[in-house]
Amino acid sequence: EVLDSVVDWVQANYPRLKRVVVTGFSAGAQFLVRWAALSSEGANGVTRRGGLPLRIIAGSPSTVLYLSEERPDAACVPDKDGGRNWKCSNFSNPMDGRNCGKNWNRYPNGLGGLHQAASSPGHIRYTANEYLLKSISPYDHSAAGVRKEVRDRWATKDVRFLFGEWDLWHCDIGACANDCEFMLQGTSRLQRGLNFMSYLKWEFRGSQPLWGVFHHGHNYKGAYSSHVFTTWA
Repeated sequence: EVLDSVVDWVQANYPRLKRVVVTGFSAGAQFLVRWAALSSEGANGVTRRGGLPLRIIAGSPSTVLYLSEERPDAACVPDKDGGRNWKCSNFSNPMDGRNCGKNWNRYPNGLGGLHQAASSPGHIRYTANEYLLKSISPYDHSAAGVRKEVRDRWATKDVRFLFGEWDLWHCDIGACANDCEFMLQGTSRLQRGLNFMSYLKWEFRGSQPLWGVFHHGHNYKGAYSSHVFTTWA
């Protein structure tokens, strides 16, 4: 809700504003991806308050939030570096041995646990659930209803991604989150990001996610001085 309020405040205090760009890098991008999924801001590519174009640019998030239960198949998360041209073609529900005690899709890894009465007060999922349910249809707060609303809304947003070409450190050595649920996304930030781009293309058939690569590792200066970012922003 804080970021929603910032977007509202900017529009209220800068009446000549023509568009809004919200961006974050690393942990900031991780937060931004979750906000992009749960917030009603940016639906149909515009702000709620003034109808201004709203663009969201996430740079090198450590983890992302998947919009369904499917994850990259095991072949898509090798320990070796696949480089900037890495692609994943197959997504499915993780089977026994890869399903992290059946918790692989629990928020903030996915949308699990965000439907009505799914968690108790004080828990991260309770807070996210409370925030999300304020902005979606009141008629279906079931798990399937929540997923449909979030998915359909995401499809209308202008969400873009930036990845460091050399952001290749393995997450098991502390470069990024290495919890079981997150390791299903990939073994490095770049691999996770490119797997998610393949996933979005798979999930939204016929669409092409917007993303670019900058010639650095995990470096915010490299991201924000890149040609891709300056063109988008």
